[in-house]
Amino acid sequence: MTLRVAILCTGPDTLAPWMLRLAEGICRAPELELCGFLVSDSQALSSRSGPLFKAWWAFESRLLAKPQAAETELFDQARATLKTGEANVDGVAVLKPDVVIDLTAGGDADAIASDVPLGVWSVDVSRESLGAGAMQAIVKKTPVTEVTLLRTPGGGKAKTLVSSAALNTKFVVTRNHLFMCEKAVALILRELKRAERGGLHLDQLAEAPQPRRTPGTLDLLVYLTKFTGGMMARLVEKVATKVGLRPGMFFLKTSESAFADADPSAMRSHPTPANEYYADPFLWERDGETWCFFEVYDYTTGRGHLSAGRFEDGALADVRPVLKTDYHLSFPFLFEHDGDLFMMPETCGAHRIETWRCIEFPDRWEREATILDNVIAADSSLAQIGDDWWLFTNISNDPFGEMNSELHLYKVDGPGMKTLTPHALNPVVFDSRTARNGGRILERDGAYYRISQDNSHGRYGYGLNVMKIDHISLDDYQETIVRKIEPDFEPGVIGCHHMDARGDTVVMDVRRQVGGFASARRSPARSRHG
Repeated sequence: MTLRVAILCTGPDTLAPWMLRLAEGICRAPELELCGFLVSDSQALSSRSGPLFKAWWAFESRLLAKPQAAETELFDQARATLKTGEANVDGVAVLKPDVVIDLTAGGDADAIASDVPLGVWSVDVSRESLGAGAMQAIVKKTPVTEVTLLRTPGGGKAKTLVSSAALNTKFVVTRNHLFMCEKAVALILRELKRAERGGLHLDQLAEAPQPRRTPGTLDLLVYLTKFTGGMMARLVEKVATKVGLRPGMFFLKTSESAFADADPSAMRSHPTPANEYYADPFLWERDGETWCFFEVYDYTTGRGHLSAGRFEDGALADVRPVLKTDYHLSFPFLFEHDGDLFMMPETCGAHRIETWRCIEFPDRWEREATILDNVIAADSSLAQIGDDWWLFTNISNDPFGEMNSELHLYKVDGPGMKTLTPHALNPVVFDSRTARNGGRILERDGAYYRISQDNSHGRYGYGLNVMKIDHISLDDYQETIVRKIEPDFEPGVIGCHHMDARGDTVVMDVRRQVGGFASARRSPARSRHG
């Protein structure tokens, strides 16, 4: 059986690009069927905004927030044969949908919802006044921007909350609004699949939050102040980069402790030479020595490569490049299989997930396989949990190429990863505060922990989380946060976003507002870098 989905809109030919991507997603999902359109003449709620706000919105949209056109091959083929009805009871009777997705901003939903088994669904970004959610997140400086999916049951009953997603706020309001729209696509598709599988319990849904208020003149003035500050900050960052001050620099810290107890303020810092930073560290033991593999980001080229060094008397020594390509590399996740050492680095710049085999430790590698192709994915890791193998990765399916808010899960046939079965409800985590991987899956006393990044407060790499995996299967995924590390443990620190542990050694990366010029404290006699 498939779930029959109808779209409530002002017309099939008036859909915005993100709405077209939603329609295409419904057409591509085997468990969903796009059965037609209910056409409404409802007007957008932007008219509630004042003239100054609307003028600025139009100006900013033309310069900074242009929607990317949608490629909708399956939807284009289906559109000519789909039925269209009026947004009333008669129209519902013609289409016979199980659920209606309301992409308008009008009042037709309540009139038809009682005749739709799962009711009428809408996202707040299209129901509220233009820019209400995007503006509120910026003006109130909330840690995240929230997108909510609401259900109208009909009969005058109150709306309920189907699900929500938390996104790292963009400081430009029109881009933040467009970002919300694009991420709403993945949220709606996931919940439609949950409903088709019988996992949506209507009687357990919480009451919907109150709509956010229409932005006023005062909101616009506050926003313009923040907008100007944001633009100036980016200009200063560009200048600082050019003169070698290394803004937002990551560096490594280590300690001898359990990962759950590591105290960042007491860890040993490892200076970073030249116009670079070190990030995404992974530990590996070889011949009685502990090595650290990490990303080296070059401020001059704006691209990362991978290096490694061994620990000698607690210091990082013998640092040398181990893998360079013509695309950006980071997150050098390491694993063994059949006696060989493999690496699965982040290769999102090549739009694929690759594995590399070690030919000579630590600095000779050859490409082994492509695990996923034509995908924008970041920070992938592999773990055996119980008898099963799982691939954890952060994927973007939207024009923003944003990989911080969605955790995707695949069951694989083993470390070779020749067969991948996607989780039924990807993304299994939809929250920029916990979704992105910040290291490998770690085991302690029979329990498994996922290190994740906190990408909130408008910043990439704001903090770290230790997430205990409570349940994992192809039908469900549950995890609980057991520890948070925020950037308050040392002066000048603005973030931390990766941790790894092996044996008694813990390593993490830490981010500073300004790294400063290359450190002269590092002894060139004990380091080889190029």
